[in-house]
Amino acid sequence: MTAEPGAGDRAADPATPRARRVAPARPTVRTLMSPHVLTVSTDETLWDAWQLMFVSGLHHLVVTDPEGAPLGMVSDRGLLAELPLTPEHLEHRRVGELLLRGPLVSVHPDTSPEDAARTLAGYGAEAAPVLDDAGRLVGLLTCIDLVRWLAASDG
Repeated sequence: MTAEPGAGDRAADPATPRARRVAPARPTVRTLMSPHVLTVSTDETLWDAWQLMFVSGLHHLVVTDPEGAPLGMVSDRGLLAELPLTPEHLEHRRVGELLLRGPLVSVHPDTSPEDAARTLAGYGAEAAPVLDDAGRLVGLLTCIDLVRWLAASDG
């Protein structure tokens, strides 16, 4: 029995060039981050932020100034820590009151996952906004994104 021309293992045919193995691109924050980021302004109530998290299923919101520049983060844990006996308390507090004073912990889209993990760990942060060279918000990187990357990597 003879094989049809073109059937079988092409690498056995000396006239057919062998496929070159291309090393996979090195992962960056851009490949791990979520490009879908929800934001809240400093003057919105904590209740508004809580409802946005609840409806969206997200655990972190980026807080922005009136021009849309990132100022910090609000997490569901941070909001829960603000709860006294009733959730109505959140209607009287503003998101800006919850922001930590100090530098904004952020990462660049071209940062390696290892360096991003070091940044988050160094500040004890669970998430960081991803800012491009112009300081524009382009995504959000969370510890879960880094854990998923680590679990999927070979080493």
